[in-house]
Amino acid sequence: MRRIVRRMGTLESRFYLIFTLVFFATILTMQIISTRFTITSVRSAILENSRQLTDELVEQIDSYIAGMVRISQAIMENPDVEDYLAYKNVGAEERLASRFAAYIEARDDISSVILFRPDGDAVSADGTDPSEYTNVKKASWYRNALSSEGRTMVSTAYVQNLIPGHYSWVVSLSTAVPIPGQREPGVLLVDLKFNRIKELCESLVVGEKGYDFILDAGGNYVFHPSQQLMFSEIKQEPVADVMRVYFSESPVHRTQNQSYVVARSKRTGWYVVSVLFDADLVTGWPYVHLMNALTGLVLFLIVGLVTNFISKGITRPLRRLQEVMQSVETGEFLLAGDLDATDEIRELAREYDLMVGRIGELMEANTREIELKRKSDLKALQAQINPHFLYNTLDSIIWMGEMQKSDEVVKMTSALSRLFRISISKGNEIIPLRSELEHVRSYLTIQEMRYKNKFRYLIDIPEDLQDVPVLKITLQPLVENAIYHGIRSVDYTGLIEIAGKREGNDVLLTVTDNGQGMDRAVLEKLLQITAPSESGNKAGTGVRNVHERIRLYFGEGYGLSLEEKKAHQPETKMTRITIRIPSGTEA
Repeated sequence: MRRIVRRMGTLESRFYLIFTLVFFATILTMQIISTRFTITSVRSAILENSRQLTDELVEQIDSYIAGMVRISQAIMENPDVEDYLAYKNVGAEERLASRFAAYIEARDDISSVILFRPDGDAVSADGTDPSEYTNVKKASWYRNALSSEGRTMVSTAYVQNLIPGHYSWVVSLSTAVPIPGQREPGVLLVDLKFNRIKELCESLVVGEKGYDFILDAGGNYVFHPSQQLMFSEIKQEPVADVMRVYFSESPVHRTQNQSYVVARSKRTGWYVVSVLFDADLVTGWPYVHLMNALTGLVLFLIVGLVTNFISKGITRPLRRLQEVMQSVETGEFLLAGDLDATDEIRELAREYDLMVGRIGELMEANTREIELKRKSDLKALQAQINPHFLYNTLDSIIWMGEMQKSDEVVKMTSALSRLFRISISKGNEIIPLRSELEHVRSYLTIQEMRYKNKFRYLIDIPEDLQDVPVLKITLQPLVENAIYHGIRSVDYTGLIEIAGKREGNDVLLTVTDNGQGMDRAVLEKLLQITAPSESGNKAGTGVRNVHERIRLYFGEGYGLSLEEKKAHQPETKMTRITIRIPSGTEA
């Protein structure tokens, strides 16, 4: 946000941007909050309605199971049941089979009705004896009936396999039937089809994708619309979470895009679960979002126009003041005068007028100070050149005088006189290259006399470069560096070469020696010529000062560069310092 504001150049643009963005953010925030609140409220209302429907479904299932239990009780109260169980009366068996068939024909939700004797014989609607095909006493519904103490037991869903070729998903009601004079009772089995339970579950579904399913107390499926997929584990439901959430404060389990509303039957212990999809809970919201977006866009445009009008009224006098201030760039220094604006802007214009007057005075003073500072900086850099040379030269003159070498005293004194005469140069900082070369020759004459047979020198400067303007005392520090760091400590006669040439609009002057080279630390300091010298370390001070003086006078593109490489002899190295200066005009 701040980065965007900084990029908006004008105050008017910033006013417009800030106000519109703030208003847009406010509208967007309100719409988001309103939409979220509405969606949450609608979802809560739908979930509450779903809980009520789930409770109603539990009541209907309990009522249905209770009705089936009553049918079982009515069958057990028939006298033919006792005659068949106690005496295996053939007439009673035929009447029971006929009655069972009537029940199945009258109710499409009953799959089969079978009465089992303790010895395994049974009577069914179609006269088939299931005991011929399976051991019913091992079935869970049979054992549960025997242990139920006369209560009707409701099984979980399973595939009934009592009769070959007749396999169907059922829920069984099994009841133990007491037999007078016998310890072991008979068992009445009523198998219920899923169609009635399915109808009940489908009648109270919320949304197009929603569905209901039923679990028994052990978490097994009693009914599921995708029953086969559940038992083959192709599809799964969060059964453990659903059963656990029933005992929480809010019996609703949430997944990424579904809600599971849980209720439980006190009669059967079944968990009835209603599954709702978020897509069904909140419908039509894209249109709501579209209307909100259109309303926000209209308001945004209205506020944009109002903001633009206000910002222009505020910034118009500022633009006028800006135009006046821009005259400073061209050197006109126009005055703002009396502006039709707020008190703050008029005060700013007055201060600007005072500032313009003061700037004119300061510019003149600053021009004088810059010139003085430049001269002072040049003199300060020049003054840093090592004075030890003068001390050593005077000591040499004294020594030669004591040795009565008058000719050498005269020669060295004369060279020293020329050296300082050129160094002074009547206060001029720029001298012709020929004068600088004379200064160097005087310096080399003195050093040759001090270091006899230690080195020789060669100066090769074309005549057309002799009058090129250079800063005075430019070559001498580089020659001094070649003597002290390259040649002084070698055991052979060294060579110092001074050369020059043109390169485009520049002049290149080089000082080359074939001495031993410089110490690694000194070389690294000289390679970083622009780095300031460390306190107390004199190495390279003269070279660095020459570089800084040239850059200060001629600009950043000029100065020194240094290279070092092995010479033809293994023990020698070639060190070359190059000076780059503009060719300029003749001095």
